[in-house]
Amino acid sequence: MEMAVEHPFVLDCLCKDTPCDETAGTCHVLDEEKLITATCEAARKIHQGQTVLIPAGKWRSIFDAVAFSMASNEAWQEFDASATTMLNTCDPLLCESVDEQLMIALINALMQDGENLEQSLFLVPADAPVLMHIQPGGPVRVWYGNQVLADEISGAYKE
Repeated sequence: MEMAVEHPFVLDCLCKDTPCDETAGTCHVLDEEKLITATCEAARKIHQGQTVLIPAGKWRSIFDAVAFSMASNEAWQEFDASATTMLNTCDPLLCESVDEQLMIALINALMQDGENLEQSLFLVPADAPVLMHIQPGGPVRVWYGNQVLADEISGAYKE
């Protein structure tokens, strides 16, 4: 069996201030504030009850990056206190429906305070063919399994 389409997926890239060199998808150039807002809103739309977060590096680098911004978040304080066993791992983290606000707060803090690729996250919903790579400061890349899903979520960042 062969696929007739050159790229069997849709790729959107959210870049800060200048376009990237992405040739397989569409680059959307946003200022820093809009990049953070659009990333959080797209993540909210992708999260439909269960989403897996996978760090590019170890969780410790992400926790260190967001420590100051998340210090006043009560839910984060509870999670941070119980997460010491996973800090030196790259283990996936399952976010349930009740974790949505905390997940969005984490993404927001990471986009503002993260500094490098090792602190980036992959967001994978349990029930949709989507992969989102959230890199602090951008670019943020979103791979969609089909155009319908891309149209539904891309409203978060298309003008």
